[in-house]
Amino acid sequence: MPFTSEEIKKQLDDAVKKIRESLEEESEPQFGQITESMSQEQAQTQHGRNVGAFADILPTEAISPQQPLPEQPYASAPPSQSPQTPPFRATPPISAPPQRTQAPSQAGSSSRMAQNRNPQQRRQVRRQEDVLGKEIKKEGIAEGSPDASKREGAYTRVEQKVRSGFRTFDISPDGHMNERHGSDSPDDTGSDDFKIKFDFDGVYKDIPEERPLRLRREKRTGCIGGLLYSVFVICVSIVLASLAWLATTDVLGFGNADEQVNVTVKKGFVIDEVIDTLYSSGLIKYKFLFKLYADYSNAEDKIAAGSYVLNRNYDYRAIGHGLTTRGGVLQELTVTIPEGYSLAEIFTRLEDHGVCPAADLWNAAANIDFDYSFLDSSTRGMRHRLEGFLFPDTYNFYLDSTPTQVLNRFLGEFDRRFTETYTERADDMGYDVRDIIIIASMIEREAGSDEERSRIAAVMYNRLNDRANFPYLQIDATINYAIAGTDRVWSTDIDSPYNTYMYEGLPPGPICNPGIESIAAALYPDSTNEYFYALNLQRTHEFFRTLAQHEAFVASPEFGGR
Repeated sequence: MPFTSEEIKKQLDDAVKKIRESLEEESEPQFGQITESMSQEQAQTQHGRNVGAFADILPTEAISPQQPLPEQPYASAPPSQSPQTPPFRATPPISAPPQRTQAPSQAGSSSRMAQNRNPQQRRQVRRQEDVLGKEIKKEGIAEGSPDASKREGAYTRVEQKVRSGFRTFDISPDGHMNERHGSDSPDDTGSDDFKIKFDFDGVYKDIPEERPLRLRREKRTGCIGGLLYSVFVICVSIVLASLAWLATTDVLGFGNADEQVNVTVKKGFVIDEVIDTLYSSGLIKYKFLFKLYADYSNAEDKIAAGSYVLNRNYDYRAIGHGLTTRGGVLQELTVTIPEGYSLAEIFTRLEDHGVCPAADLWNAAANIDFDYSFLDSSTRGMRHRLEGFLFPDTYNFYLDSTPTQVLNRFLGEFDRRFTETYTERADDMGYDVRDIIIIASMIEREAGSDEERSRIAAVMYNRLNDRANFPYLQIDATINYAIAGTDRVWSTDIDSPYNTYMYEGLPPGPICNPGIESIAAALYPDSTNEYFYALNLQRTHEFFRTLAQHEAFVASPEFGGR
């Protein structure tokens, strides 16, 4: 039998209340208020149509007048349920305002429904709410409308739209909402349920979907990952330890060979140049480490120019200290100056050995005022004033020594060798030290052996003591000295103070730096009456008393030339 208006209203109120409670946490208050007001009007105006009570909250575009509504949708109830609590199948429920108070049992049911609802159902509910709200406004269905027939027709159209446009859902007593398929649809079973076929995906294609939150799984490395990580850490540690050990061995000089190395620091150096020299010499392995040490220890202010002897097993501190004048061992060079070398030959050899530039030596020899008694201060400024006084010997010089240091080494050795006894002997002979050295220099360049030095000296003194008959010494070596360094050819006609064929007496200065044997021969000559000598084929000399004897030998095959 048909339900009365009061029964319909009661059933609808119960269903609406249950739907509101289930979506209370998700609904919008504005739409919930509209739903409440519309449900009251449905109960007053709908005659026996329980489902039509929801027509005022459904869209109107999908209404199909050709589909008749059932007269008594709730005429009978399923066996498992009583007529007072019929199963309600409709669109997903519309939530009520969140401020509505719930009973304890209803709140528990709502909570269970909210927990059991999946994200797709929640999204569909929100879509339906939006559509239903728009349909209400378009139809103009509102509580208190004077045209009841128009309102009833609108309900009918909405009901038909529901049948044709939406999918079918079952809401069980415990709050679960399940979609019906196939034979469960109201058209197939003939029950009071209705089918909802509405294309929500097409209508709401522009609305972004809400994706459910997914808890990110905790990433775990596992045994293999942990093992690989441990191996990586160990390898990195080994590399870092190796680098630290290499740096330590270089700083402390561990493992280096015990080998001396000569290092030269040039004048006007910068620390980077010194570091490059140390690196190329094999004293350091890492430039940047020594740069850090030099900056820390102010090494650039302490290092002095010069040539030093360092060892490969020196640590950084020893290297820095070894490049200073106080703590460094300067590099020494051994240079041998043969007897009879001239000033020019000595300076060239010193330069070739890296002791000092020849130009600096020439300048110092002419202009430096050396404090020695055998030097004549009046000769200062003369280029060859030290000729004869650089005693020939083997010397150890520091690399890149100053010219003054080098020349003082020679002059000091001469002063030591030319003893006071020699000075007194020269005075007894009536000559000064310079004259003795001039005679000794000619002996040095003329003698072919040590045995004939004093005999050559006797010939020179015999001529010097008999100037009336022998005004000229006629020493060939003096002409060689005069033309040295020039393109002139040897001749007795060369006009030079050193030409003893043209100028009487001794030449103006020594022609070489004689050794101690020639100096001794000049001080202690043989006693003879010979005035001539000539070179034989054995590169020694034959001595004669007369000019005729001398000329006869020169014309013979035994003559060795000049």
